[in-house]
Amino acid sequence: MSLQRFRFLIRCIRFDDLDTRIERKVTDKFSSFREIFDLFINNCKNNYSIGEFGTIDETLVAFRGRCPFKMYIPSKPAKYGIKVFSLVDAKMSYTYIICYIVYAGKQPPGYFDISNKPEDVVKRLCEPVFGTNRNITFDNWFTSNNLVQTMLLSHKLTIVGTIRKNKRELPT
Repeated sequence: MSLQRFRFLIRCIRFDDLDTRIERKVTDKFSSFREIFDLFINNCKNNYSIGEFGTIDETLVAFRGRCPFKMYIPSKPAKYGIKVFSLVDAKMSYTYIICYIVYAGKQPPGYFDISNKPEDVVKRLCEPVFGTNRNITFDNWFTSNNLVQTMLLSHKLTIVGTIRKNKRELPT
């Protein structure tokens, strides 16, 4: 594809219906892109299966445009962007089911008003692999004693994660 053709397509592409955007934004900040994003996730689910080892992490997808949930994280290479949580295959580095959760901040009351606590994010990401005896690795932001117990006993997943020594749940 030529550069000129690519630029033409980028100028013309539209992901949502302008007539219903205001109604949809009442319940979802991510509404302008949600439909195409969900189609993409479903295609990933249908075409790839994660291996025996998975990794959960957060990513800041570089973005400088106008967006109500754009974040500034100075420690990341791209300082401005959209925060995304993902479950990836540890061997292939392929994002499984694009188990992406786009962090849209505090959503308006409704269907998309969900908890963004680390435990809840991990449970939503791991839901497709519950009961499969896979191993999931994540960093200290996600790790907690309660989460490890829940994942191991209730969902039959093994967990590897770092934990900070100053966590309240650890005995002295």
